[in-house]
Amino acid sequence: MIWALLAAFLTKRPAWVQAVVVGLCTGLFVAAGAYANQRDPLISSVVLLVLAVAVVAGVAFFLALRARLRRGWAAGSAPPTWVNLVYAAVWLLSLIAAINALFGAGGLKVAVLAIVPIVLLAPPALVSIRALVGRSPAHDGDAPRAGGMG
Repeated sequence: MIWALLAAFLTKRPAWVQAVVVGLCTGLFVAAGAYANQRDPLISSVVLLVLAVAVVAGVAFFLALRARLRRGWAAGSAPPTWVNLVYAAVWLLSLIAAINALFGAGGLKVAVLAIVPIVLLAPPALVSIRALVGRSPAHDGDAPRAGGMG
């Protein structure tokens, strides 16, 4: 239940807020993956890569989300499947980039780049994964079972 509430905090925000978060998280995990095998990457090149990827990913996500809102999807309702896929993909790829950097030459210095997407996108990603596999995010162990058995 708490994951659903934390996920709703991000997914119920305006399209531009979601686009900024998804764009920056995408930029951070791409930078972590790109520099996973470099012991001392230049800060300026890392920042440039993060910002370039963030702008492209954020604008694409914003335009797609805004187009979907215009076609009748209410901002307060459950997000479409593609939004769930985006949140889950960015989160899972951030995990992979962090592990790759941690065990690569970049070490902890580069793996830290992926921590923000991992932490920030964990709630919507986990709720999205549950929705994609067909489980309701509201389904928890404390919910009563059919027939009154709980």
